[in-house]
Amino acid sequence: MKRLLSALLLAWAPCAAMAGGPSIPADALAQVRAQVEAVDGELGLAVAVTDRERTLLVATHGFADIASRRPVTPGTRFAIGSISKSFTALALLQMADEGRFDPEAPVAKYLRDFRPRSAFPPITGRSLLSHTSGLPNYLAPYASMRFLIAALGDAETRYAPGEHFWYSNTGYQLLGYVAEAIEGRPFPLILQRRVLDRLGMPATAPQIDDRLRGRIAASYVRSPDGRLVEAPWFDYLSADGAVVSNAEDMAVYARMLLARGDTPRGRLVSGAAFERFATAGLDDYGFGIDVKQGGRVLAHSGSIAGFQAWLMANLDEGFAVVILGNGPLGATLRDHIVARLSRAPVPPPAAAVTAWPDATRFAGRFQAGDGRELEFRAYGVDGLLLADAGAVVPLARLGKEAWGLFLSPHGPRAFIFFRDATGAVSDVSEGAQSYRPPGAPRSAAALGADYQPLVGRYAAHGEEGPDLRVFTRNGELMMGYADGGPATPLAQSGPGRFRFADPAWAPEWLAFDTPIDGQAQRMVFSGVPLYRIDLP
Repeated sequence: MKRLLSALLLAWAPCAAMAGGPSIPADALAQVRAQVEAVDGELGLAVAVTDRERTLLVATHGFADIASRRPVTPGTRFAIGSISKSFTALALLQMADEGRFDPEAPVAKYLRDFRPRSAFPPITGRSLLSHTSGLPNYLAPYASMRFLIAALGDAETRYAPGEHFWYSNTGYQLLGYVAEAIEGRPFPLILQRRVLDRLGMPATAPQIDDRLRGRIAASYVRSPDGRLVEAPWFDYLSADGAVVSNAEDMAVYARMLLARGDTPRGRLVSGAAFERFATAGLDDYGFGIDVKQGGRVLAHSGSIAGFQAWLMANLDEGFAVVILGNGPLGATLRDHIVARLSRAPVPPPAAAVTAWPDATRFAGRFQAGDGRELEFRAYGVDGLLLADAGAVVPLARLGKEAWGLFLSPHGPRAFIFFRDATGAVSDVSEGAQSYRPPGAPRSAAALGADYQPLVGRYAAHGEEGPDLRVFTRNGELMMGYADGGPATPLAQSGPGRFRFADPAWAPEWLAFDTPIDGQAQRMVFSGVPLYRIDLP
């Protein structure tokens, strides 16, 4: 995306007050439109700006379907992902207004088969709404499936509800089943009647299914070599992220937020319920919404199967922004749009971060504790060679993470580079072996060999995976997603069982079993079975 830094230098123009709040100056709206239309690339984008009274702008860019060159229009629909959580929270708060849902009651009051293992007080609706229940984040095989309730019988909480924040899609999926238990009908129909119909959002659908094929934008993800590829079609029904909408309908939703739960058709929830919804708890999270700047700003992002979305409602200044996209969406555009519309002082730009350093940053010689060496040589800008046993092998780079992941083109070898604050490589991991620059201090731990039966790649079939890589770093067992991204250190909590080392209270867990030829063949990740696959 073009940075368009000049837009940040434009002054806020005086504006005439409207009933219900200030309007946005015409020149600011024009510049927002120009920013959207000037975005690089073919990915689709729809941006809406609204004040408390009406939609002021819907700007579009790119294609809803790149292959057919179908352009995005103001009516193009996108999946909004986790922004759906605020819809779920408001539907349940309506039930609380009616005396049918008690956020302080144990979830088991509504779901009798929900029996996670715990030495702490029961998980409540409030703790699910605020991501403080202690349940794991996401169990992909059970999303959209009621079996999730039984699957969570394997979950073991590590803290009392309300003590820590841990984002949990699983918790919001349970809230959908709680709503179904109260209403006696499928959650999408509950959401349709209680939120979409009451607000007047005719283009919005409460679930993703085959009826929407060809009627919503195609979505895209980046392949390991950086190319855009179309994401597979998917059905999704769960209460954590199944809503599909367009920019205009989402502007209607945003106006309800600006009015603190009021609408032209009457209140969606009571004033007291909205205050519960919009009051910051741990990690500045309310009920299904981020609560920023002391309650003056409500926001949430969304991501599902390539779709990216963002919603921000500035309750203090009386405007809201909706951004819907069908592929990777950075924060630069949204930050510039908000800076142009807001009257608040613009913070200085953050220092530039190199997301994909050139290969010369990874070149050098590295030694293992037993004296073995690796040598990497750069060629060109992005090329890296491995000099090994007299042969020079070109490596393929996976992803664009700054820390670096390179694979050998043949054979199961993966090299994970870690860099210090200066950008220099501090250590390199390959399976159970760790390498450091010559002369660099080493950890007293020398457990890499003990972890040899566990290291490797583990995958689950299906589009959502997960697909994980287990390796060691300087004697410590680590877990990371196979397509790149930050790695998490693990701590052993029992025979063949591990937890996240930091934070120690994180609810996620790993267990390894079924050894064949000295290697564990299965890993269970927070209740989801994954199986060893002979890929690097």
